[in-house]
Amino acid sequence: MRIAVTGATGVLGQEAVEALVGAGHEVTGITRRDSGIPIIEGRGGKAIVADVFDAGDLTRAFRGHEVVINTLAHHPVGMAGLRPLAWREDDRLHQEASVAIAKAAADAGARRLIQESSAFLYPDNGSDWITEDQPLSVRNQAFAPRVKEMRAAVDFATGSRSAVILRLGQLFGRDPQTTHALKAVRNGDQILLGKPENFIPLLHHSDAGRAFVAALRAGSGFYNVSGEPITRGRWAKDLAMEAGAKQPARFYPEITQAIVGTRLEVQRRSLKISSVRFMSETGWWPTIGPSTPGWSRR
Repeated sequence: MRIAVTGATGVLGQEAVEALVGAGHEVTGITRRDSGIPIIEGRGGKAIVADVFDAGDLTRAFRGHEVVINTLAHHPVGMAGLRPLAWREDDRLHQEASVAIAKAAADAGARRLIQESSAFLYPDNGSDWITEDQPLSVRNQAFAPRVKEMRAAVDFATGSRSAVILRLGQLFGRDPQTTHALKAVRNGDQILLGKPENFIPLLHHSDAGRAFVAALRAGSGFYNVSGEPITRGRWAKDLAMEAGAKQPARFYPEITQAIVGTRLEVQRRSLKISSVRFMSETGWWPTIGPSTPGWSRR
């Protein structure tokens, strides 16, 4: 199958390209810069330089591909998310580029669109399981780009076309966010939001890459994709174990957490995510958990 992947030079996109190539597919990675070509080729894909904000340019790049996978995102690291304009690039990717990608995929004749999304759009649900039937908590204007992205994917799924939207848990592995967290744990710095008893959905990058392969077998719709939910207190201990620190990762005090704003407030929510629907329909399952030794080097 011929598959085009946008965001192919990012951590998530690279994992998707490698997993798809490993499954026997012909993969084209889309990069905005020539410097991204060797990254994509190093994962076994073919690279095309295209402007992800230009539907016409993307149509050219997508032509001849049966599937388009969009993994574009740009998250600020740590508390940098509190800075003015820190989310501007991420917002633009979801609000503008994702819409252009969905339009171009349709214009190019692709039959399936697989869109990366986030499990952190769900409301705090305490210790109760969250399935895909749970309404999202996206009324704040800060979530408007993600909503527009989802609508573009849904609009793509007309006639014989299908759209699979994956609500991914928090990625961990070799990404800048996790590397920052491990360094903070070694230094004894405060790093975690929420309460120790709250649940956090975690997803290793390699399992996320495999999920995009599995999504080729899924019917149109929304799917939760995460590992077994654990408490944030457990995550604090797992981070310390991986970092080689003597003490668990430290939580920010409540007075600090109260002023983090909407963007980082999602990290305080208790999200006990169920991925049963995706697992039963596709046969996917997580293979690396936060207690797996050496997960930050895989």
